[in-house]
Amino acid sequence: MPGWTYTRRAGTWARGLRRKWRRAAAQPLTAMTRVLERTPRHVRRMAARALIAVGRESGAWAGLRVVAMSLLDRRIQGLEWAERRAGNPSADATTRLALAQAALTVGSVATSDRIARTLDGAVADRPDVLSLRAGVALRSGRYREAGELARRARDLGAWPGELASIERRAASELRVIEPGWRPTIPGGRQVVDPVPGRILHLVTNSLPHRQAGYTVRSQSIGRAQREVGLDPHFATQAGFPRNEGIRGAPAQDMVEGVPYHRLAPDFERALGPDATLEQTAREAEGLVSDLRPAALHAASHFHNAQVALALRERFGLPIVYEVRGFLEETWASRQGMDAARQAEDADRYRGAKAAETACMLAADAVVTLSETMRSDIVARGLEADRVVVVPNAVDVDRFTPRPRDAGLAGRLGLPDGVPVLGYVSSFTGYEGIRHLIDAAAILRDRGRAHRVLLVGDGEERDALEHQARRLGLLGDGTVLFTGRVSHEDVLGHYSLIDVFVVPRTADRVSQLVTPLKPYEAMALEKALVVSGVHALREIVTDGETGLVFVPEDADSLADTVEPLLDDPDRRRHLGRQAREWVTANRTWRQNGLRYLELYRRLGVA
Repeated sequence: MPGWTYTRRAGTWARGLRRKWRRAAAQPLTAMTRVLERTPRHVRRMAARALIAVGRESGAWAGLRVVAMSLLDRRIQGLEWAERRAGNPSADATTRLALAQAALTVGSVATSDRIARTLDGAVADRPDVLSLRAGVALRSGRYREAGELARRARDLGAWPGELASIERRAASELRVIEPGWRPTIPGGRQVVDPVPGRILHLVTNSLPHRQAGYTVRSQSIGRAQREVGLDPHFATQAGFPRNEGIRGAPAQDMVEGVPYHRLAPDFERALGPDATLEQTAREAEGLVSDLRPAALHAASHFHNAQVALALRERFGLPIVYEVRGFLEETWASRQGMDAARQAEDADRYRGAKAAETACMLAADAVVTLSETMRSDIVARGLEADRVVVVPNAVDVDRFTPRPRDAGLAGRLGLPDGVPVLGYVSSFTGYEGIRHLIDAAAILRDRGRAHRVLLVGDGEERDALEHQARRLGLLGDGTVLFTGRVSHEDVLGHYSLIDVFVVPRTADRVSQLVTPLKPYEAMALEKALVVSGVHALREIVTDGETGLVFVPEDADSLADTVEPLLDDPDRRRHLGRQAREWVTANRTWRQNGLRYLELYRRLGVA
């Protein structure tokens, strides 16, 4: 028997190895990239340099060159080279295919899509080309197209492993964007004896494992609701924080007195959003039975609202859906300027918008962040009295004016007496940071001494650093990227900023959604300069609490900022006016009372 057991184990190991080899042979670029990413950084960089030194620019070598450049922090140059090489008449179909695969591997769906579209004619129906196009379609939110292309590729003999994953994911995404879809909770109606004032918030992620405006707002809501006598609890989706690389998380975290319950924190999300939400709903059922909340309060996006609606069917509890953003608009804006309109025709955009609207209509009340967002929601068919504005806000006792952190300035290389323009944010396309960098170049060319401090990280960082390097703003120290900083350290970085610039684009998402960071800057008495989108005009009165420039116009931004560089008195005046306004209109204490009033209206507090 032992011999038979060892033989069986050896056979299982050999079959697994053969499957891995076949998968690697079918997708050599992806396999090579994964191997390199798992090696120590110095080894990875040595291997990347060696791949570039080989100098071959055809076939799979062309794709490896793009990946190698990305591993050397030259992703944008690599993508630009890929497009040039693909457009060269000497590039054959195999080379273009490798370049498109490489672009997809390093995260540029738009570049991969453009190169893939050149693979027409006789090669268009090759299994490997169809497989590539299926992957691009999936990442582009064209789920029906992705599933069809994957089926065609498989029928023509392509390696089925990755294609099955694409088909499964596409089907899962299509399922959850059906407006009436809900996760299933087995069993009939269950009655709980609710505790008045106890609110269960359903959120995607949270502190302390994820630091973002979304999680900061959740924490601020929890503290504000506790201060007015409510009993808020938060529950995160299944698979969090495993999807942040954290395994074995405890079942509950307590952050400044606010409890966060982890629903299946080690769940594997690879099966798709429907499986994740089914697991979330099943786990939440037990939590509701134990906690006995008086109401369920789901925060964006619609996935959390779908779980809440399934729980309402089980327990009969009222639902508040808090629309913190229109994530279909956020997603569309991230596809790039040339792809944004195509994105609006994608299954992901249309389906998400329909699902969001269905959840809003089904909720007992809807909370949102601004009057602009409220108008959009009412236009979708909701009665105006069901939509309540609870804006982003700031803790004015924590965010108080403070002197410049001279030690931090020295470590960052910021000289005394040189005005600092700054922004603290996630680096996404709609934040418009590229326009601030262009404005910095304009001011430098005018001979105006200044620095630009960019605090944060995100998908656009490498593109922004490439832009600043191309303009010579990194070499001369005009622009400084700090990377992500902890919540505890952000105040020190704020202290170095003289003019806080919010350069958001004119995208629809920027017009609608008010960010959190301007309120913090206002509370810290920073002179505020913002682009003139609707959401920001709600909080800035031009010339009184800040200054406004034309969105996406670097010259207008430079012209607006330039007079402030030499006028510290004007900066101080704008900062004081800003703090007075935010203290009177945008504090979390005020928001706690707004939530209390809403819950009383629903009869749960």
